[in-house]
Amino acid sequence: MRREVYLILAILVILLTLGGVYLASSYRTNITYSQVGSSSVDGKYVLYVKIIMNYGPFGGSSPLDDAEIWIYHNGMFYSQGYTNGSGVVQFTLPPGTYTVRILPLRMEENISLNGDCVLTVNYAYLHS
Repeated sequence: MRREVYLILAILVILLTLGGVYLASSYRTNITYSQVGSSSVDGKYVLYVKIIMNYGPFGGSSPLDDAEIWIYHNGMFYSQGYTNGSGVVQFTLPPGTYTVRILPLRMEENISLNGDCVLTVNYAYLHS
């Protein structure tokens, strides 16, 4: 009888561990870049940068507002902006290759702009 109880407890611990590993492996920072249009205005396109803070499977997610975003072009500073309450900042840029720096997250992403685009950062954040 005692062996059966220990066996059931061991199986339960293994199942809980596997479930935790599965949840932890799906919790990571995702960066997606998608083109939403190709029409330019005065030879410039719109780049939207959206930042979502992901607090884990039980913490939910929320937009990061007032985050400072810098845009670099050819290694030189080009523009800066701050995200709004929805976690979105909009830049109007000519076509080319840019580096987007997200200062609060200490991240940067290189993009090639040849149409209206959305750069979405779903940042995995753990409370300390």
